[in-house]
Amino acid sequence: MTDNKIANLLESFGMNVPVSSWSAFGHGHINDTYLIKTPGTIPDFILQRKNHLIFKDIAGMMNNIVLVTNHIRKKLMAAGETDTDRKVMNYIPTVDNRYFVKDEDGNYWTLFLFVRESHGIEEVTYPEQAFSAGKAFGHFQKQLSDLPGHLLTDTIPGFHNGKGRLAQFQAAIAENKAGRVEAMKPVIDALLSRAGEMVQLQEWLDSGVLPLRVTHNDTKINNVLYDDQNQILCIIDLDTVMPGTALFDFGDAIRTLGNTASEDEADLTKIGFNRDYFRSFTEGYLSESREFLSEKEIQNLAFSCRYLVWEQSIRFLADYLNGDTYYKIAYPEHNKVRTLAQLRYLEVLEENLDFMQSVVTGN
Repeated sequence: MTDNKIANLLESFGMNVPVSSWSAFGHGHINDTYLIKTPGTIPDFILQRKNHLIFKDIAGMMNNIVLVTNHIRKKLMAAGETDTDRKVMNYIPTVDNRYFVKDEDGNYWTLFLFVRESHGIEEVTYPEQAFSAGKAFGHFQKQLSDLPGHLLTDTIPGFHNGKGRLAQFQAAIAENKAGRVEAMKPVIDALLSRAGEMVQLQEWLDSGVLPLRVTHNDTKINNVLYDDQNQILCIIDLDTVMPGTALFDFGDAIRTLGNTASEDEADLTKIGFNRDYFRSFTEGYLSESREFLSEKEIQNLAFSCRYLVWEQSIRFLADYLNGDTYYKIAYPEHNKVRTLAQLRYLEVLEENLDFMQSVVTGN
């Protein structure tokens, strides 16, 4: 990256503005992100190179993002909100009215306003943070509850499709590319024994028992922005916004937030369930979402937590059986460790299922 390239890219978005400084920004592992600082009252920007090796349909992804942010912005304005640029991400169109630029090297770039006077939180450290995260994602879904999911592009086809993930897992077992199936057979059997129950979620979605909604698909607390008083501003990192079920977002949040250890913890005795965080996140989430969620969705929030952990388990194990070709690994047995950790967390969730269901239903 050079000063000249920064200036050229900004110009492509119609932003012929002076640049005070620019620097790499954030902790993301997928996209390359730069904070563009400008002088005086000119707003600062975030310039981002989208990873088109992961997001193969950049046009579809940006269509989803613009559709979602415009929908939220209209609602904010209708409600009398005057500071919309801090309450929803604001992407800048190019001079030819697109929302990305493809450079001479084949890279895709987007530009959006930096949300001023904001900060994020990398991980939950006390229950009130879990409550605010649940409230933020519940409110995000509430803002989009009247936007039909079928209007969005499925930019990562089959991302949370249990039937598809199971088929990939079964293919990895049958092919046994890395010769690891025999050693992992007890783990394989444990995951396959749950498959019939787990694929129900996709069957409910396919049949219309669960409504097709707009989902974020990366519901970590570091995708919530707060102001200086720790009040919620907006949800960020919308690259994975797609059609799906609200259960995907709830379950994925608990997959990380509820676990007392990391997703690749080698010491399985450290893996537990934080009941306080689960209760707080659920209460925050339902305070915003209860009014639009169906009874079927509410009754299966606890199930969704188990489903997302099961899905991630078979994804890690499939990659291990295939010879570690998808996930980046830090050491040779990394995907095996991830699988065992996720399976243990799944067992812990099953042990806490009655508690989780009582929190969700209020009984």
